Amino acid sequence: MSLELTDKYEKLGLLVPLSYVDAVAGAGGIPLCLPPCPDISIIRQSIPLLDGIVLIGGDDYRPEHYGGHVQPEIELMHERRDRFDLELARMILQDTVMPVLGICGGHQLLSIVQGGALVQDIRTEWNFPSEYPPLPHAKKERNEKQNEKFRHAVRLEEGSLVGRVVQIPPGDLLTANSTHHQSVHPGRVGAHLRASAWSPDGVIEAIEPSPDSPWARSGRFVLGVQWHPEQMQNEAPHRNIFRALIEAALDK
Repeated sequence: MSLELTDKYEKLGLLVPLSYVDAVAGAGGIPLCLPPCPDISIIRQSIPLLDGIVLIGGDDYRPEHYGGHVQPEIELMHERRDRFDLELARMILQDTVMPVLGICGGHQLLSIVQGGALVQDIRTEWNFPSEYPPLPHAKKERNEKQNEKFRHAVRLEEGSLVGRVVQIPPGDLLTANSTHHQSVHPGRVGAHLRASAWSPDGVIEAIEPSPDSPWARSGRFVLGVQWHPEQMQNEAPHRNIFRALIEAALDK
């Protein structure tokens, strides 16, 4: 959950876009939202109440977590949520067998917690393949009209978890949205993780357990996607992502 300054009360409030709630409920789950409590021990008490978890998007995680360079404070999430998210994700990934879905910033969080790193600004730091022009991944790189309908292709690795989850024919390209300026670094994806989907300009669009990882051997559902499937619930491939999470939670 994000911390936002509310206009009405001029105090910090909690914010979760309803699209996440609707996506989980629409897939047959019961949505519960965890507030970023300052007492980390509360996380351990909350975990037994959960069968699966969605790590949602938001502002940027602090670069000191992965050895990055200094960023403007305005780009970074509130320290309270930053601290809570890292502890929550670490406990879930390392101390449980719970199914995990990371979306946008949550996808990046999976990598960070596992020792991975980020490309901190795609437009200025990513080495784009010469045969493909850079895509305007961030909203700030597009005008208002472009933002309304912007989509790009995503290439899925054949036989991958994400490929099986979205249920499109092998070799077909998925169409996804894009609202991010950072991405998982291909040189440091994170322990037990691998990239399994890419945009045409080479940016990593999905991560999942590597074949030799304990998660893969046990069949644990761990998936991160860089796009926002909750914003495209009217399209079957994106609904299928939440359905897969709920099915994994029921099988846990």
